[in-house]
Amino acid sequence: MPTRLHIGAKALRTNIETYAKRFDFLEVKTGATPRDPPPSVSTLRKWRKAVPPHFDFSVVAGPHLSMLKAGVALEEDLTAALAAVDALEARCILLPTPADVTPSNLWRERMAKLVLRFPRDATQVVWEPRGVWETEDAAVAAHRWGIVLAVDAARDPVPAGPVAYVRLRALGETRAFGPAALEKVVDAIGNRRDAYVVFETDSALAEAKRLRAIAQSAGKGARGGMGRVIRPRALTVKVRDDEQE
Repeated sequence: MPTRLHIGAKALRTNIETYAKRFDFLEVKTGATPRDPPPSVSTLRKWRKAVPPHFDFSVVAGPHLSMLKAGVALEEDLTAALAAVDALEARCILLPTPADVTPSNLWRERMAKLVLRFPRDATQVVWEPRGVWETEDAAVAAHRWGIVLAVDAARDPVPAGPVAYVRLRALGETRAFGPAALEKVVDAIGNRRDAYVVFETDSALAEAKRLRAIAQSAGKGARGGMGRVIRPRALTVKVRDDEQE
């Protein structure tokens, strides 16, 4: 079975019905952010009903939850995130940890404890570390915790496993992704059960269409293969045959 692609833009700039005609994936921020308050639970339930069944959501953890520091603020963000997952029937929870969360044992222990508190029945926990984490080291840690590591597939290899979570950023001179760059992304993703891709460029719609076309061509055998994935020297991540189906 070919990889199921779920593609979204960096933000919802129109109503959800119009957005769902162009994309099939959306990240939804939660947590206490006074300048940009998150949508209410009732709004999230309306969003779920307004999109097709195949449309997927990713709930983005609030800033206090991402800091991993125990306390009232973390508990409030966790409650908000879990409520959003329930309302949206979200397939992913994204935990974007800041640069303060380093590879030290203290932060690793806090992360290991936190991920145990997320639902794992139908929801995939995704981790997007910032700062000094090396991609290979982060991939080993993510596998140990049973979660997915988010990467920029245009610049970094994608960890092995049934699910890929990719963010394509507009950094430096890169303001858009052409065919060659998107072919590299498709190769990096390879054959998966699911691949979630977020375009942060202003031309996300055109790039999403191009990415799907390239992926379909690869799936028909015209090009592509398993691609370059991270298989850390300290750990080889194996994927069961039933996870690819």
